[in-house]
Amino acid sequence: MSIIYIIAKILTLPGAVMHAFFEHMVCRSAKIIVEDEKVIQFNEMLSHVDHQLVKRRGASFDICFIPFFMNFMLGFLTLSYGSTAIIYFAKYQDVFAWICLYFGISFLTNLFPQIEDVLMLKENYFNGKTSTIRKVLVAPLYGIFFLGARLEKWGLTLLTSIGFAFLVPAILGWFIPSIYNLIK
Repeated sequence: MSIIYIIAKILTLPGAVMHAFFEHMVCRSAKIIVEDEKVIQFNEMLSHVDHQLVKRRGASFDICFIPFFMNFMLGFLTLSYGSTAIIYFAKYQDVFAWICLYFGISFLTNLFPQIEDVLMLKENYFNGKTSTIRKVLVAPLYGIFFLGARLEKWGLTLLTSIGFAFLVPAILGWFIPSIYNLIK
C-alpha cells in the first residue's frame, strides 16, 4: 500500500463509500461474515469491507462483480453528462456538469475488488471442478479484476478514470448516431 493509494481514495471518497456499500450489501445477501464495518479507514481497506474469505464459487464472483458493475454504471452515467458537457461542448460554467464529472471519476476510480477477493475468485473457479464454459466466461473478468486491483494498489485508477473521461464523448459519439440511424 502506498500513500498515493490513500490520497487517491480520499480525493474520490464518494466512489469509495459507494463501493464499500455495494460490497457490504453483497456480503449481507450472500451471508458472508463482515469482520469490520468501518468504511472510512486510512489503510488498504479504504473503499472495501473487511470480510471473511469467500469459499463458495458464486459468492466469490458476486463479491468481485456486483460492486464493480454498480460503480461502473454509476460512474459511466454521471461521467457521460459531465465530460460531454465540459470536454465536448465546452460548458465550463455548468456547475452541475463539474459535479457529475467529479462523481463519475470518483465512481470509476473505485471499481475494483481487493486482490484477496480476486485471488479467491481464481481459486474457486480455476482450481476446482468447474466446467470449461464457466472458466472461459470468468477468465476475462478475472484478468480485468486482477489488473485493476494491481493498478488500484498504486492509485493509478485515478489517472485511468481521468483519461476515460476524455474518451467518453468519443465513445458516445460512436453509438448515438448509430442508435439514431436505427430508430430512423
